[in-house]
Amino acid sequence: MLEKSSLAASNGIGTIDCDAPPRLLVVEDDTLYRMMICRVAANAGYVPAGAATCEEAVKLLQKNEFDCLTLDLSLGAHDGNELLLHLSASGCDAHIIIVSGCDDARRQESAAFAKSLGLRVWETIAKPVDLVVLRYWLERLKTEYVAAAAVAA
Repeated sequence: MLEKSSLAASNGIGTIDCDAPPRLLVVEDDTLYRMMICRVAANAGYVPAGAATCEEAVKLLQKNEFDCLTLDLSLGAHDGNELLLHLSASGCDAHIIIVSGCDDARRQESAAFAKSLGLRVWETIAKPVDLVVLRYWLERLKTEYVAAAAVAA
């Protein structure tokens, strides 16, 4: 039984716990959206955790490893790009799904910024969130993790 398998960087997955479902950090200041995203994630087979602020997200990231993050770009006193800088500085290997009410140009700019920092942006999704679309992307990402874990085993 494998506890952790370090996969080749070429597959873009990182480190996977073969026995556990993927972990998702939902960074969203709106409580209702945070709860909805966590519920969709749980139904898609993730273990979700939520953070309402950049500070909460940083604390959770220091104590836990996450396979994926959903990130709102408007987080009250802080901008989502500030968290992207922190993720890059800390060597975060998780995939990122930007879920934001910002216009498409702003979401794409933030995705490009994240990629320039070496982060893995999986998708950007506009608010109001189509929960079916969100679940589709989460399930597709989970399929990648499962496939990578099978190769590693």
